[in-house]
Amino acid sequence: MTRSVDLTRVRRIWLRAPNWLGDFVMATAAFARIRAAFPAAHITVGIRPYLRPLLDGSRLFDAIAETPRAKGVRGLWQQVAAMRAGRFDLAIVLPNSLATGLVPFLAGVPLRLGYQQGRPLLMNLGRRAERNRHWWQRRRGPSRKPEPMPHYYSALLDVIGLPPGGMHPVLDVTDGQDRWVAEHLRSLGIGDGERLLLLVVGANFGASKLWVPERFGAVAKVFAQKHGLRPLVLVGPAEVELGERIAREGDCLVLSRPVLPLDKLKALVRRGALMVTGDTGPRHLAVAFDRPVVCLIGPTDANYTNYCLEHTELIRKDLDCVPCQRKVCPLGHHRCMRDITVDEVVAAGERLLARPAPASGTPAR
Repeated sequence: MTRSVDLTRVRRIWLRAPNWLGDFVMATAAFARIRAAFPAAHITVGIRPYLRPLLDGSRLFDAIAETPRAKGVRGLWQQVAAMRAGRFDLAIVLPNSLATGLVPFLAGVPLRLGYQQGRPLLMNLGRRAERNRHWWQRRRGPSRKPEPMPHYYSALLDVIGLPPGGMHPVLDVTDGQDRWVAEHLRSLGIGDGERLLLLVVGANFGASKLWVPERFGAVAKVFAQKHGLRPLVLVGPAEVELGERIAREGDCLVLSRPVLPLDKLKALVRRGALMVTGDTGPRHLAVAFDRPVVCLIGPTDANYTNYCLEHTELIRKDLDCVPCQRKVCPLGHHRCMRDITVDEVVAAGERLLARPAPASGTPAR
């Protein structure tokens, strides 16, 4: 249900961003829609510190407030005090947690927009997400009906009647980030004109999302030898050992020294010719820049991320146990990922490479 809000009276906005890389990127279309609806407002975005580099070069916000997880009651009240000092007219809370809704409520922000499950008194504007109809669906994962996250965020903004917006992610890369990546690759012996195959390990969620390391290596060899792509393994801080193993299997390089921060990672992803990944955060960086992606969907529900698939090939197995949304396979066999073959991944990548080359990425904003 849409509630009439006089948007012209909103001068200062608090926007609480999602906490996870993929969700954050999928929310950037909502960020752009909010900025377009409130061109003269002062908008502060609350963000996990590790995500802040993603906003380098962005013009969507007037201020960025780092919002680490509050430590106890004292940490919570520090956030409340900071929000009170901001004198916000409207809080838009995209995460669904109790804590992210509690802070603007205690700070006395008069208009508080967010999903209301579990916090109907905290959010005085919003809606309830549609629930899964069947008990077995609710037992396997979240009780709400899965839908692509950009649609989920858009439906929330519809509540206050914001003008329509797009669903495509909005990210920017600065000239400095491009230069750093080019110089770093040159230091590794990779020329400016080489086409890059990006292999994303994706172990942060848990073992259930991991593909067989040896198969990553086999894919790297095929695209290097047959298509002339230079394979690079991308890792997070907790994935270095696994990434180095894949690099040995595929006779390729792993970008682990240093592990790239997110501002450099997005610039590298924009340079890629093809990405092979599980259902990971970097996948959404590739979507933002219209890079070709082969995405291996294992235990997660693809309905949360089925958006902007023009340059994506999804590979998933139709098993009775999928999606389970578990971090570790409860059955022990991990078939949802193990049944995906090297030949399937190579064929999907070759189909993407055969298409007309996509544009160089989204324009600066």
